[in-house]
Amino acid sequence: MNLDYLITFSELVRLGSFSAVARSLAISQPAVSFQIQKLESDLEMTLIDRSQKKLKLTEAGQIVLSFAHTIREEHSQLQNSLDRLKHDVTGQLQIAASTIPSEFILPSLLGEFMASHPDITAHVDIMDSATVIDSVKYGDYKLGFCGATPPKADGLSSFKMASDEIILVASPGHPLSAEKEVSLTELKEHSFICREATSGTRQSIERALAKQHFALNKLKIRLVLSNTEAVISAVEAGNGIAFVSNMGAKRSLELGSVVKIDISGLSTSRDFYCVYYARGHHSRLIEEFLHFTKEKSTGITS
Repeated sequence: MNLDYLITFSELVRLGSFSAVARSLAISQPAVSFQIQKLESDLEMTLIDRSQKKLKLTEAGQIVLSFAHTIREEHSQLQNSLDRLKHDVTGQLQIAASTIPSEFILPSLLGEFMASHPDITAHVDIMDSATVIDSVKYGDYKLGFCGATPPKADGLSSFKMASDEIILVASPGHPLSAEKEVSLTELKEHSFICREATSGTRQSIERALAKQHFALNKLKIRLVLSNTEAVISAVEAGNGIAFVSNMGAKRSLELGSVVKIDISGLSTSRDFYCVYYARGHHSRLIEEFLHFTKEKSTGITS
């Protein structure tokens, strides 16, 4: 029996679809189907009830799944035990991160961690918060950093590792730039620049506005951009005003290329989280970085 096929089988049960397993294991969908069929052939048992639309295991499938979990646990423990015999942590950190953590939190965090562990490398892929959570959920990444918490039902865990404030900014020449404070009603008269709907920043401001019985779609959204830097550049160019991360706007505020506008009755804070798969064993590298991040997390604010 091929142990890799057992891993593919357990991933299929966890994720619920052949396409999700293919993404998780970086193999083709036909390869996933072949491995499941070959496992059934080797065991001379049907493991999946194919008469059902939703993935359902046969009695034999339940037994094999239990065995597969045991094998994966034992393999992880073996790898962790061997890792601890090494003098230092080694390997590559594969991280999914949304815009603000990737640009303003992770560089210093990773820099300090890598300075203490010279044999590790890191690769950070930038995406929106919703995609970060899905990427960790589907096993594409072991770690994610974003501005949203995952649903508990997905088997993921998270902890708060930084705080930020969402502010309204305009170019120095904008009509609102001279105002000490404006009302939400006044904002309806001006063009807005926004992040995409799946952005954590946008979702946070939508929730804050909803508490004031005000919907974001009441504003004149003229431009939608996929990252904070692009939004701030558009504000600097005079294309409109925007709600942005204080961390992201800090340099532009210091240079005077944008100005902050206070809104009466509206104050919006935002938290960032480290997201990881809660079940099973992590490698020594992941455990060390999680521990390091938790220790550093309380002091990270905008």
